Amino acid sequence: MSSGKYWSGQECPKTATYGQYSDVNNAYAGSSHDRRVEKGERFPPSLNNHHFEEK
Repeated sequence: MSSGKYWSGQECPKTATYGQYSDVNNAYAGSSHDRRVEKGERFPPSLNNHHFEEK
């Protein structure tokens, strides 16, 4: 099971909804920044200093 962090431009390992979290303190950016990414697609641009994690 993958529970990693993903950054913009990385290939998505699994179709799912991903939330954005701060690289500094892992604070959740809110549901308005959630993105559904399909397996094999690249993660879209994120907020500054944020990464994606599966919800």
